[in-house]
Amino acid sequence: MKDSAASSVLVHLGAGVGNIVLATPLLIALHEIGFAVDVLLAADYPETAELLRPWSVVRAVFPHGHAFDPSSYERVAPAIPPFYARRYGGALARLPHAVPRPPDTLFYENEQQFYLHFAYALGWTGGGPPLPALPVGASGLYDSTPDTVVIAPGCKTSEMAAKRWPYFAELSAAFEDVAVIGTSDDLRRADGSALDFPAHVRSYAGRLSLRQTAEFIAGAGVVIGNDSGLTHIAAAVGTPTVMIFGPTPDVSLAPFSPNVRILRSGLPCEPCWFRDRFGACASRIDCLKGIDIQSAIREISSLRGCLQ
Repeated sequence: MKDSAASSVLVHLGAGVGNIVLATPLLIALHEIGFAVDVLLAADYPETAELLRPWSVVRAVFPHGHAFDPSSYERVAPAIPPFYARRYGGALARLPHAVPRPPDTLFYENEQQFYLHFAYALGWTGGGPPLPALPVGASGLYDSTPDTVVIAPGCKTSEMAAKRWPYFAELSAAFEDVAVIGTSDDLRRADGSALDFPAHVRSYAGRLSLRQTAEFIAGAGVVIGNDSGLTHIAAAVGTPTVMIFGPTPDVSLAPFSPNVRILRSGLPCEPCWFRDRFGACASRIDCLKGIDIQSAIREISSLRGCLQ
């Protein structure tokens, strides 16, 4: 790091993979107005840092707890999500050269606008906001091709597992070239039962790093998955992506890139994540169970530009 960092900004990001992907428009906007951008990352998964390296938009990425002098930056953007702000972000937010945080409510109304608040405060006046993007392309080291349908069946565990669509194994039978990505835990439904994929499905679950998974995704024809970090990666690297939503909101995460299709039931009780969570269906998660396999096939086929 330079001893003097005029026109430099330290951006504090954190939480899950998806949160960090949705914050990339902030990094792009700051780069566009001439800042040298360093990122302090309080990530749930330390591997997330490798998604931002190397990138002309970001000069350096540091893990939370890294020893540095924040006064060497012209400005500090404490853009960590509200639910992590008290735990990780208090000291930086109190610095005299820190950009004031917007109301926490903005995060839950429009997460990307929450992050872009810091770019606007630092002088960004661009037209349409940048879309989420990652500096990851197909590496050629893996066997994903434009014919490959990639399934990302998981997401975080505990209550977050309620976001998992239960029919991925059945869906995989409709396509010849299918690969499953994620962790070994991702091979289970929300109720803990195992996903029994057909024999022709190639499983990379637990076999690839997060960066390698992103490169695999970048070489594929289409990705389908839950509201999870891996589907947000797919959207950000430009791969045609079907995101399945149920209890969680998609509108508050938008805008999405043109390569993304949103699939949800549209029940009047959804999304319920930020209000009476699972109350209307007594935790049956009817909104996800109501999305049938044919609907998923149609979305995939539309993105692939072919009929099944």
